[in-house]
Amino acid sequence: MPPQTTHTHYPTTLSAPARALILFVIGFVISIIIDHLQKEHNITRYPASATLFDSASWLPISWGFSAMLVGTVYPALDSYFLKQKSSPQSRPSRQEWSSVLRCCGGFIGVNYATSKLPWTSSIQVSITLAFLAIGLWFLFDRTLHGFIVSAVFAIIGTMVVFFLVSRGFYSFTKADFFGVRSWLPCILHSSSICFGSIGRQLAHPLDTDGCVDTDKKNS
Repeated sequence: MPPQTTHTHYPTTLSAPARALILFVIGFVISIIIDHLQKEHNITRYPASATLFDSASWLPISWGFSAMLVGTVYPALDSYFLKQKSSPQSRPSRQEWSSVLRCCGGFIGVNYATSKLPWTSSIQVSITLAFLAIGLWFLFDRTLHGFIVSAVFAIIGTMVVFFLVSRGFYSFTKADFFGVRSWLPCILHSSSICFGSIGRQLAHPLDTDGCVDTDKKNS
């Protein structure tokens, strides 16, 4: 009989530099969108000099590197903790790109709510955004290490922002928490969920079809 062709699936993944570049670009672009919303509604102010795409020149770059870091840490921790667990039920479910896009849309929606809705007090904003941040984690993550990474990122990010504000790189209007807005950690927590979901999806193996020729002899 003539050789028969069988189809075999070969799992492949994007290279680490490719994933890092994609995460950087996404963080870069999202930062411009978020900053535009905040500046349009007079939440943040920058010095007139050193602007990039109508934003502070350092902001998109720092968000790009932050997205690279968070988007790399999430799948790395997934792999580490999954090796410690023998139960297949402990494995996080595979997310489709539509779910990741909804997560990004939810993050941008949280920022839109912060800048657009007529809040009566900063406490009301902070409590509402805290619940929304937890909701994003519950809908698109649900892992303990994901929640901890997001919380750590929110704390460190808030400290970095406080340092930048104290050095005059930019400022918040109506600052109510050591020179920054009290809802800032909630925004950073949500951004970590967003970039972590993207990083997980990029790190997931892709299935490509390959063909292998096998000779089968008549019995």
